[in-house]
Amino acid sequence: STRLRMSQAVRMCEAMRMGPASGAVAALASAALVAELSAGGGAAAILFEGRQALPLLDRLTLYIAALVLPLALATAAWSLRRGRQRQDGKSADAAVSAPCTGTVAGQSRGGSSCSSRPSPVGRRLFPGTSSRWVASSQFGRLARLLSLTEEEASCLEHRVKAIHAALWEDQGCRRSMEARPSSVGATESSGGSSSSSSSSFGSGSNGAREPQLHEPIDDYVVARFLLAAKSDQTKATNNLKNYVAWRQVLPGVVSPPDGWLNSAAILLPFEDRYGRPVVVIRARFLSSGDSDLFEQGFCATLDAVIGHLLSRRARGDALENNPLDQYIVWIDTSGAGMRNFSLPFVKTMQRLATMRYAERVAKMYVLFPGVFVRGLWRTVKGMLLERTQKNIQMVAEGEVSLVLRDLLGPGAQDLLPPELGGVARPWPSPEEALTLEDKAGTLAANAWRLLGAAPSWDVALQPQDPASAISGLAPEGRAAARSRGARNGLCTKCWDWLAHLLQMRV
Repeated sequence: STRLRMSQAVRMCEAMRMGPASGAVAALASAALVAELSAGGGAAAILFEGRQALPLLDRLTLYIAALVLPLALATAAWSLRRGRQRQDGKSADAAVSAPCTGTVAGQSRGGSSCSSRPSPVGRRLFPGTSSRWVASSQFGRLARLLSLTEEEASCLEHRVKAIHAALWEDQGCRRSMEARPSSVGATESSGGSSSSSSSSFGSGSNGAREPQLHEPIDDYVVARFLLAAKSDQTKATNNLKNYVAWRQVLPGVVSPPDGWLNSAAILLPFEDRYGRPVVVIRARFLSSGDSDLFEQGFCATLDAVIGHLLSRRARGDALENNPLDQYIVWIDTSGAGMRNFSLPFVKTMQRLATMRYAERVAKMYVLFPGVFVRGLWRTVKGMLLERTQKNIQMVAEGEVSLVLRDLLGPGAQDLLPPELGGVARPWPSPEEALTLEDKAGTLAANAWRLLGAAPSWDVALQPQDPASAISGLAPEGRAAARSRGARNGLCTKCWDWLAHLLQMRV
């Protein structure tokens, strides 16, 4: 075909992530169809423009033939792609799968890889920000932020400094962290950064503001890990060492797997009024199947939270209302049932909250809890720490809109979808989600792009990718594409699917 060169067919195979043989067959068949329909006159003119008159039976025959072939090819491509995703999700990379399951390099527990294929930009690093050191006079404030007991608060400064010293003695940790200065000025009063000229970076360079594999291991991070370890200094030190080793082996940010994104079960759409990112879990879209996929996807979402907050700090925002860099969770239980509940998922979240993302959750809100959810809460409640139990609030159906508006503050009406009492565009279901924003939320999409962890098909990273034909268009262009589809007698979903498959530039 002169209309589609072989290079375009090859790019099409890569966009669909198909195998060489099956991809070539589908691509060549699609190329032939596009050439036939775009050759001008003939079938294309009769079918789409109506320039010539044919008997009704002949027109129907042409119409059906033009639709059935691309739909059959699209179905085959979708099936092959899903099979490839399952295969990729189960294949473990030895250097990454061990840290992914909570162990350090060299130990294996089986599982999946926490890092999918390398991102198009070549690296997955967090924005460089300065460490935040707490002056001796301000450890009392930090203890209040962590809701420590009086006994725990009296030992906080000593334990934080001891953990820093232990980490600095570890050669692996020293390569990617900053030494705690011997003295800190009394300028740390509202969660902002306090730096010291006496501090040094392990590599010998000024790495505090360079892109980094993880967030700065400063007083706030150490204090959170200490709290998650129930003030056990040894356990907190070991957890931090394992955390740094895990980041170094990945390396850096966890990339979201396609299987996770396609479920559209967890969104990160915006912040609340206190500058805390909002993680929305739509329980009805959760599947109790692959726990490894859940772990990788959940880690990728939390990395988007961290990356977003670090990028704000790198721009000079002190985040005074969110000094611990925490997020909140909304669990929408409407339409969920036993099929959506998985005890291994709960245990995974609990483990990650202790060993990797220590004390990141500020509050959890369970929306629309029915009889089943309340019974389930009584079962799971005993597995959680007492402090965690206090941070979980059940929100009845009649109170959902009021509670969420109070959390978001002014402008909440324009952020919330109709099902949560707002007037914003409804959040798409998995079948309707096309873009990265649809699948994961605006805040997560922007954070992954910044961190170099967005999937290769994301149009914001690769505007010329064949897979971005329709989903990456601006709203007005998308409307025009759908209008053209309507003129051609195709419904919106069919038109988007065909244009996505056949690389039609609309």
